[in-house]
This record gives sequence, structure tokens and C-alpha cells, in this order.
Amino acid sequence: MNLQHAKWRSEHHSKCREDRLYKQLLNNASQILSFSDEVMDEMGAISFRNADFSWLFHAMGPLAPECGSISVQAPAVNTKESPAEDWEAQSSRWQESAQNKTSQLLQLRKHRIPGKVLSPISTDVQNRLNKTAATLTSKHIEIPQAPRLQDILNPSAGIHATKSDSEQEIFSAGTDRTVQVEQRWMDRPTKIDSALKQSVAELATLRYAVDQWRNACNIKLPLQRVTIEGLKGALSDPNYPVRLEAIITCALGAVNGPQEELDPGKAGKGCKLKAVPQELQALIVSALDDPVKRVQMAAAVCQYAMRTPNARARDILRSTLKQDPSGTGADSWVAAQCLAIDGDTSQAVIQRLLSQHFLRDATSDREQSRMLLSNISSNTTLVRSLLAEELNSANCRTRVQACASIAQLRSPINKDLCNKLIYMMWNDWSCAVRHAAALALTKMDAAREMHSELSAKLKEGPTAWRVEALIFIGQLSIMTPKLLPTFLRCFNDDFVAVRKQACLTAASLMMDDQLVLDQLMNLMQNDPLWEVKVEAIDALGQIGWMNPALQELLMWAVHHEEEPSVRIAACKALSTLDAKGPELQHFLQERNALEPNADVQRHIESLLKKHGYSLGRNESKIHEIKLQVELLCTKHIITQKVLLMEERGKQQEQKLLC
Repeated sequence: MNLQHAKWRSEHHSKCREDRLYKQLLNNASQILSFSDEVMDEMGAISFRNADFSWLFHAMGPLAPECGSISVQAPAVNTKESPAEDWEAQSSRWQESAQNKTSQLLQLRKHRIPGKVLSPISTDVQNRLNKTAATLTSKHIEIPQAPRLQDILNPSAGIHATKSDSEQEIFSAGTDRTVQVEQRWMDRPTKIDSALKQSVAELATLRYAVDQWRNACNIKLPLQRVTIEGLKGALSDPNYPVRLEAIITCALGAVNGPQEELDPGKAGKGCKLKAVPQELQALIVSALDDPVKRVQMAAAVCQYAMRTPNARARDILRSTLKQDPSGTGADSWVAAQCLAIDGDTSQAVIQRLLSQHFLRDATSDREQSRMLLSNISSNTTLVRSLLAEELNSANCRTRVQACASIAQLRSPINKDLCNKLIYMMWNDWSCAVRHAAALALTKMDAAREMHSELSAKLKEGPTAWRVEALIFIGQLSIMTPKLLPTFLRCFNDDFVAVRKQACLTAASLMMDDQLVLDQLMNLMQNDPLWEVKVEAIDALGQIGWMNPALQELLMWAVHHEEEPSVRIAACKALSTLDAKGPELQHFLQERNALEPNADVQRHIESLLKKHGYSLGRNESKIHEIKLQVELLCTKHIITQKVLLMEERGKQQEQKLLC
């Protein structure tokens, strides 16, 4: 009786333990199911809820009766010889196996290895006890992916070799197989071979045209997620917006993908872009006859983006230009760019480029149109003629842009255009236009005419033209032996404006010629106007030439010049030229004590601090000077001096009479 009671207590105790372990199992299973969707998203299209979780129940030990569709095969246990110590050891082994499996799944979730699932194990229930060994197997499933467009555009993009072998072993979750890290396409720029460097500018122009037109169409394309199969379906989609987006995607892929050089005999075409797969090119060509005009336009642009234009694509783009008489549409702008890149020199293309150049405020558009006009100007004089008409515009901004564009043309300049620019250089009311015209002449083959005009205006021109000629010489950095004599005469000109501008021009050209330096030092000493003296001193400081004679002149100016502005300019020049010496230190300390003007005194103190000289005043010296001044200013001494001067004056008159 006692034996049966002990057996019953043992079975009851085992059943309670099984119930507790079963509840713990359910809690662990619910936690695993909570992130199953996220794990299976990384695995592919396999549903995590359709997987068999028998391996987990194997690992957790003895189970309760069947629950739902879960079937368990329990290991055979000798119930007659199952003491408490054996049961505790077996339970610990089951729990350890469950923890290992759970850690493997957590490791799988952490590193997100696609295609990694565990193979199911067929189980059944017998006596509610585990009868099989807790042997777990894993199976690696490779899920095939559809080919992507970026793999064709740039197959080497997105390959990261940053994972070491040890890290890959960790990612494999303990299996003997090597798990490859998922490679993501990061849209890195393509390296261009040295043989294609000549076509870099043309490719950049084409890329800008396609990208700006895509922005105008308000189409945002995630290239990283595009696949070739998806593009095939989109190009045949009955909805025209889908076809439009697919074609623009192909165009962007063409201008951003690798290139191959054409045959040497095919000159003038640069390189051929082969980023778009062959199976898509046929669909794009067929889209040229699409019933929707916008899709036809996109297909034509894509043909030019792939550098394989045909007659049909050319006709579509030319028709688009004709349908935009205002010259402001996005379609006509990209059409003009594509045709110009292909070498089309028709009037419609040139006028549309000029319209974008003069009517748009975007700097990038102006630079694009200016570059295209410059490229096609080598094949036609129509660009030069149409730009020359813009020189007569009432808008000064248009005239400035026309001068800048003419300066970059590759066609030779004619005499009429040269005379027009010379006239504008001297007579236009806008200073910006005059400078732009002069700059255009220097960049073209009219340097000789420009030089002759400057020399003639400096010699015989009116005052305003002499000043303007000096401004041009300084801005354009033009100085030749032929211009130097007439330039030196400007320092002694009768008009103040000419002398001041001569000083400014010498400073801008940094002319350290001794003849120029002598003229500047002469002006700082002897010019009757303090404004000219200030300009001459500033010019000497900017040129950076220094010698003892110039230092003496500057110190003299600080001491004796009546105008404070001249004294301030001399202090600035001494600071700029980094004049030093004991004599300068003593002089500055003395002037700091006696200078009556606060602004001049502030500059003197700044100069003393720069060289580390003492600012302390010599009070005894100052007191001595004040006593001497007071003594000389007494009534008795002044009367004697006046009588002495009158007597000397009478003596000189007598000598003259004799």
C-alpha cells in the first residue's frame, strides 16, 4: 500500500512539473511569434506562420496533451527507474537545448540573414513524454531574386567587403555553411576610363538635361528598387503614366551607367551608353509610336540619352520645338538640349537655347545654354549673329549676358561685331555693360584693337575717357611697353580724377616699376590736394615696396601734414609695409604724446602696440615742451620778434633800391 502511494505521488509530482514546463513553453512560443513577421520579411515570400515549430517543443521537454495542430514525439523514458535526480538532470538538459535554440533564432533576427529557415521535424505524441533525442538540424534556402536594373547599370556598385571571415561565421549561427552578406546597391558613381575623358563634358550636359526634365515632370524614381522585369511590365502597361515613368527611368539609367567607346571610324559621337539592357531598348523604340504624345517625347529623349538617336526621335523633338512658340516649356528645353548635343545647328534650336539663356533666372540653366551655344558655334555663324542682335536690347542685364556669351564663342569674330563691342565699351550708359564689352574683346581675337583704343584714349581722349581707360587697364590687367609712357603722364594730369585713378590703377596692377614708384612718391609730397596724396600713399602701401627714403617720407607726412586723413594714411602705410627701427619707435612715441587729433593718435597707438613699443608718455619731456611754448608766447618776446622782422624788411628794401 505504501509502495502504491509513493508511486502515485511520484506520478503526480511529474505531472505538475510537466504542467509548469508546458506553461513556460507557451510563453516562450508567444514571444517568438511576436517578431516572426519581421524575421520572415527578411527571408522572402515564405510565411513564418506556416512553419513547423515542433523543434521548439522538442527542446522544451515533456508536453501536455495535444493542443491544436501541434504534434510532439516524446522520448522513451523508463518510468520504473526515473528517480527525482534523473528527472532533474533530464529537465536541465531540455532547458539548455531550448535556450540554445532560442539564442540561435535571436541571432538570426539580429543579423537578418535572408533565406534562413529551420527544417520541420515530424513528431507524434506517445505517453506525453519525449522519446527522441533533441537533435536539431538547419536548412539553408536560397531565395532567387529577379534581376535588377542597377545590376546592369553598374554591377560593381554596392559591393561591400567590410565583413571579415569571423563576422561571417557569427552570421552563420553555428552552421558549417558560409552565409553571404546581403549586398545592397548604393548608387555609387561609375569610374570613367581614360579613353572616355573627352566625352565627360558632353555626358554631364546630357545628364543635366535628363535630370532637369525629370524634375519638371515631378517624377521621383527610386533606382535602387527597380528591376528589369518590372520595367518590362511597365513599358507595356496600359496606363500611360506608368509607361512614362518607366521610360524616364531608362533614360536616367543610360546617362548614369557605364559607357563603351564607339568604333574609331565613328568620329564626333563620343561614346555609346549601353546601360539599358537590350530587351528594354526594343520596347523603348516601339514607344516612339505610342498614341500618347508625352510618351513619344520621353522615348525620343531616352534615345538621345542612350546616344542612339534615329530619324523618328529627331522628328519628335523638332516637332516639340515648333509647338512651343513662347520658348519657356520644359519639353522644348530638353528637346533643344538633346538636339544641340547631337550637333543640330538649326535656327529653332539656337533660338530656344537663347530663350532659356536670357529669360530664365536659374544660373545652372544659363551655364548649360551658354556651353551648348559655344559648342555649336564652331559649325555655324548663326549663333554669333543672333547674339549680336541681343546687344541692342534695352535691358542692360541682357546686354551683359550677350557680351559674356559672345566671349565664349568658338567662331571667329567679324569686324562689325568688334566695332559694336568697342562702341559699347566707351559709350554704354551702364558701367557693367562697358566692362563686359571690354572683357569680351580681350577674350576674343580683338586684343590688338583693344590695345590701340586704350592708347588713343589715354593720349587724346577727353577726361572721362581717360579715366575710363585707366579703369579698363586696372580691371583687365593690361600693361605693355607701348601703354607705359602714356600711363605715366596721367600722374601729372591737370584733372584730379585722372591723377587719382592713375594711383588706383597702379595699386591694382601692383606695379613696382621704379618710374611708377617715383611718380607716386612725388604725388604724396607735392600734390596740392590731400585726396590725391591719400591715394598715392595707399598705392605705395598696397604695392609693398619699401626703402629708407620712403620711410622718411611717411614719417614726415605723419609729422607735418595738416590734413588728418593724410597722416592716417601714412600710419596705415607704415603698418602695412612693416617699418621698424629705433628711430621709428622714438618718433611714434613722441607723436603719440603731441598728436592733437584723436583718430590719428589711435592709429599711432595701434602701430606702437603692433611692434611692442611702450605707450607710456615722457611726462618730463612734455612738461619741458609746454614751458618752452609758454616762454615763447609771452608778450615781450613776441613784440621783439615783430620789431626784428620789420627792421629786416626795411633793410631788404634798401638793398633793392641801391
